[in-house]
Amino acid sequence: YMIDYKPGNRDHNLKNFILNRKLPHPLQYVREAALDRLFEEFRRKYLVRSRRYGSLEELRNDPPAADIYVSGSDQVLHPRTLMKGERLPAPAYMLDFGGADVFRAGYAVSFGCTSYPEGAAAVARKYIGRFDLLSVRETTGVNVAESLGYKGRLWTVPDPTILAGASAYDKVFSAGGNGPSGHTATYLLHGRSALNPRIEHDFGTVRPLGGCSVPDWLLEIRYADRLVTNSFHGTVFALLFHIPFVSLLETGAAAGMNDRFATLLSRVGLTDRILPAYDGRRAEEIFGRDISWDAVDSLMDGYAREGRDFIEMLLARQCVR
Repeated sequence: YMIDYKPGNRDHNLKNFILNRKLPHPLQYVREAALDRLFEEFRRKYLVRSRRYGSLEELRNDPPAADIYVSGSDQVLHPRTLMKGERLPAPAYMLDFGGADVFRAGYAVSFGCTSYPEGAAAVARKYIGRFDLLSVRETTGVNVAESLGYKGRLWTVPDPTILAGASAYDKVFSAGGNGPSGHTATYLLHGRSALNPRIEHDFGTVRPLGGCSVPDWLLEIRYADRLVTNSFHGTVFALLFHIPFVSLLETGAAAGMNDRFATLLSRVGLTDRILPAYDGRRAEEIFGRDISWDAVDSLMDGYAREGRDFIEMLLARQCVR
């Protein structure tokens, strides 16, 4: 089952509206609250969860009963999550709770950076040894984990969304029906939605993916003619659903997240679909290239098998511990 850990400061209520400094942006806060409700509907329908934990202190005082704890994946070990996840340092995702007999593993953990800030590193070094077994999602994550003092062997494994293949999402599709077709989907994070008019000028009708439910988000990608995105998971589902895509890199403070694209797309021979910044001419050239989806499927299956092998190994390690 899933440990339902969500820091109380992430709840949408009047107290957090004030403390999270959302007063100047009430409409944004309303949109975020609506989106959170959509995600909660999805979690309630598809996940088996523990009781709600609102803090690391609650996890320590009443830890979930289990033989194995697994933490992962997307940026759970980001310095900001570690230092500010509960408005103060809280190594919940380093599994600093539960008894000594619990086997602790990290699956495809992502640091969201290529170099850990020293202040956060000082905290992380105290807890990273809690992992009995650790795997990372990005190749640069190996160096980051070692710089934080992790002494064990490290594996690079695929994001969990890849493990079961495209067919795993058929049940979600059946809940959402058929999506629209004949359009360019865009999924642009971190303020990059300003690119949508340019993309529409270059490729016609654009359907921005944001503020929708998980089933609708998947359907929009599944039935798109093409996808322009700076999202790792947008890229993952383009690969799974055979949708031609262009992946845009991050800049500035977010540039440390770019290795996730290189790690993923190098496994399927498609790093040439990465652009450092949006350029209509270059995007058109990329979309003009055929993709051998049979080859991609074969490579993705092999990649997923590596992840499943890691999970089988951690289960076996726990049994003989």
